Amino acid sequence: MLEYDKLSEEEKAKLRDALGISRIHRFYLEDNNILLMKKEELFEYIFLDDIKKCKDAIQIIEQMAKMTIDQNDIGKNISQKMIENNQKVIKLSNEHYAYKEN
Repeated sequence: MLEYDKLSEEEKAKLRDALGISRIHRFYLEDNNILLMKKEELFEYIFLDDIKKCKDAIQIIEQMAKMTIDQNDIGKNISQKMIENNQKVIKLSNEHYAYKEN
């Protein structure tokens, strides 16, 4: 998990813009169930922690197999592309993301 204070000013601005707010008070992220994580941590949180059955694993593999790599995705790995395709994720930089649980 990342602390808001540890984000760069550019990442903080992207997060505020994505959330449609001008200022983030101390408990805003916690109160709104928003988590800040590095890409590896978020990939595990979204996709790996929830695999309970083989069927879930197969669905993730099928999702990966159906992905298309766009011109602007060159240089990204599959986990990064999957994270960025998730509607609950806000990309702050190539390494840091916000995830809105609810």
